[in-house]
This record gives sequence, structure tokens and C-alpha cells, in this order.
Amino acid sequence: MPDWRQFCRGADGVIVDGDRVDVAASNERRHRISVRETTETYELVGIVARPAAIDSIPDVPLRAWRRNRSTQLVGFRIDRKGRLVGEAWVPKAGLDREEFLLYLRRVAAACDLFEYHLTGTDRE
Repeated sequence: MPDWRQFCRGADGVIVDGDRVDVAASNERRHRISVRETTETYELVGIVARPAAIDSIPDVPLRAWRRNRSTQLVGFRIDRKGRLVGEAWVPKAGLDREEFLLYLRRVAAACDLFEYHLTGTDRE
């Protein structure tokens, strides 16, 4: 079984902190991604905006739906805590380091970019 922490070891711009990973994005920005492990997948989840921020932004669900239509590998939704999150599920079968890091960086970049478009900040 592949170990996602091993995959992250020594990767540029990737720092493991428990079950989370800080990933360097563009322009010195960073985004934190949570890694949840199931029997057959790794679930990568990044927070785009918390409920307090979402309340002040019009049409967030519609904007997430539009973003989902044009984004590959990453999907956006409002989770049960009322946060806007981006996520990807990575199958463990046949997974190698490069593929895992591709997903990890893609989720971080997509969440960071959407966060910037919605809020203009780098909080997550």
C-alpha cells in the first residue's frame, strides 16, 4: 500500500503536518490540504472559504458549480460545516509518488486560486 507521507518526503514546496500538508502555490502563497485515507483512496480537501466569508459573497454555490464545469481533477462544494471546499479523490491502486504529488499540488492550486478570486486574500 502506498504511503502518502513517503510520497511527500523531500518534495519541493510540500510540508507534512500530521494529516495535513502545506503546499507552496504561486506568488509565495501557500494552501493547506487535509489528507483523509480510506481503504482504497486518499481524499484531498482544501478549504476555499469559511462560512463567515461566504456570507458576504453573492452566489457562492453558483460560482462553485461554474468552476466545477471548467476544472479538471478538483471539485468544489459547500461541506456540512458550511465551508466552501475543493477536493479530489485519488485511488491508491497503482499510485506512484509523481501522480500523488500532481493531485496534491493541483488541489492546492485550484483552492488557492478560487479563494483569491472570491476573497482576494490568502487565509487558508
